[in-house]
Amino acid sequence: MRHIVLHLSGPFRAERDDVVMDGLSRRAQGLLAYLACQSGMRAERTAIADLLWSDRSEAQARASLRQELSVLRKTLGAAMGANRQMVWLDPDAVEVRMGPAPFLSGFDLASEGFEEWLRDQRQAHGSLPTPAAPAATTERPVLAVLPFEEIGASTSDMFADGIVEEITGALSRSRDFDVIARQSTFMLRGTATSLPEMAARLGATYLLEGSVQRAGDRVRISLQLVDGDDGRTRWADRFDDRLDDLFDLQDRVATHVAGQLSPNLRAAEILRARRHAPEVRSAYELLLTALPHFWVHDPNENRRALYLLDRAVVRDPDSAHALAMKAWCHAQECCYLWTLSPEEARASSRAAYEKALPRAQEHSSTLTALSAAAALALRDFASSEDLARRALDLDPNNAWGWLRLGWAAVYRGRHEEGLAAFDRAEDLSPLDPFMFNIDFGRSAAMRALRRFDDAVVLIEKGMRAAPKAHWAYRMLFGTLWLMGERERAVEAGRKWLAAHPGLTTDVLLDGLPSWDHDPEYLRILTEFEAILAER
Repeated sequence: MRHIVLHLSGPFRAERDDVVMDGLSRRAQGLLAYLACQSGMRAERTAIADLLWSDRSEAQARASLRQELSVLRKTLGAAMGANRQMVWLDPDAVEVRMGPAPFLSGFDLASEGFEEWLRDQRQAHGSLPTPAAPAATTERPVLAVLPFEEIGASTSDMFADGIVEEITGALSRSRDFDVIARQSTFMLRGTATSLPEMAARLGATYLLEGSVQRAGDRVRISLQLVDGDDGRTRWADRFDDRLDDLFDLQDRVATHVAGQLSPNLRAAEILRARRHAPEVRSAYELLLTALPHFWVHDPNENRRALYLLDRAVVRDPDSAHALAMKAWCHAQECCYLWTLSPEEARASSRAAYEKALPRAQEHSSTLTALSAAAALALRDFASSEDLARRALDLDPNNAWGWLRLGWAAVYRGRHEEGLAAFDRAEDLSPLDPFMFNIDFGRSAAMRALRRFDDAVVLIEKGMRAAPKAHWAYRMLFGTLWLMGERERAVEAGRKWLAAHPGLTTDVLLDGLPSWDHDPEYLRILTEFEAILAER
């Protein structure tokens, strides 16, 4: 049997028969470290999935764990075992070595569950540093777009410079981060300076670097978002297009990059915020760490998001963005019937909304959150649309702004316009954590257009992506009933009620937005008690 040694003091290192095991993913390393610290080196699969992928849905976490286990078992052989319930290491084949160095020093993982476990372990091993006082990090991160390398072109060719200028201009419209002026970044062109040194000189949190390559009438643009502290790549993408009208091409590239960059920069900032213990996080960091809980569409996760947002507001009572996100979270409680007192949730949403609105100024993400609250809790679809349009005037590449504009259009009976807005949201952010809500919005439009088969497919697709969004069973119930699929509708209705014990017609009407765009659907929902009682 192979002999495995895991070094948990200092940087993580794994050896097999005295040979260092290179190539283990960060998640695999975290999995081994976690098992090594458990009694009997055993742990439940569900606990491991929640720990290592706490930012993902339950189904995604389980699938990711299966993939990591498959790779690890090939690497470790009989030293690792797993069944449907448990994962383990063989204590006779695995040796754990601890020393005076800090526990897993320099180790980080984009999972809040693992980061909390890691802090506990470091404290238990006496290697947790004394927390610093919260930094004044309510300001936005700073991004610098570096000059792009142009492969195979003459030094006098200005094509890549034009691409960089358009990208810088498009990104500058976002108020979620600041962008260094183009002339400052071009001063570093051709210097033998490392990326972290460039970031320090420019005062940048992140760097966007890229290259442009042309062949005939084709152009390929490769991009990387780099952490200014350590030079690690946080996101990479490639954009292929045709060389037709130069200005149109530059516009398309800039729009694509701006739309893709925002959610990936947000993910990098969430990871950065999680490196700090919760008790020392700034208002900005607390808001960031609330987001993965907020977009799961689960009542318990939503309450966790509200807890973090409440702490953010305590840190900074004038944080318009944190207040607006609180309004959105309370609006979700109301609209998705996560409480039997929706009027209380509506009042809480309104209170946060009214505090945030005069402070929102020209911040696109704040206006987007207020647009959601206006529709879901305040039942004010006109204001919801106005706020979404204001957000998009400021930043036309805000995918969540297009999402909210799509819902506002559907609520106001303009279903084709809503579908176009949802398409725009997906084009800008095809891997967005709110992709499932885009599909739910499309489904609502399809249902109102009496395209029931399409509507059902979209609901089921959204629920596969967000398995904790049990409230969507009400969409499935109402849509299936309207299309004459009565047995399937009743099955969906019972699942809806199972997730909402105590739900009554009065609670339903108190919580739902004031819809009039699809009266037949609303009628079916309000008759759910009678329909389900008869079946």
